[in-house]
Amino acid sequence: MAIIGTPYDDVFHTIVNDCGHLTISVVNEMFQKKYELTEEVTFLKNEHFLQNQAQEGEKVTDSCVQLQDEKYHVECQSTPDGSMAERMFEYDSCIALEGSELENH
Repeated sequence: MAIIGTPYDDVFHTIVNDCGHLTISVVNEMFQKKYELTEEVTFLKNEHFLQNQAQEGEKVTDSCVQLQDEKYHVECQSTPDGSMAERMFEYDSCIALEGSELENH
């Protein structure tokens, strides 16, 4: 049976990216935080370019947000293809490198 569309993924993406106060609720629940619902949500870049031998090209995260000084990356996947852990590692590595600075060589 072929899976057509990703309705759960699409709803999650809409909630997180289009409804800031709901994003805070998701972060509070998933990461056991206590941000106020009025906290400013900064949406970070969701497109990351991978450059390795196995895969090269653009990867898009479901959500990458910043609340105060903390960054949060959340993914939703409704199809069990076994790729979630690998993708999270790839995305988080890209996110860390994009925010890094070179000091003293």
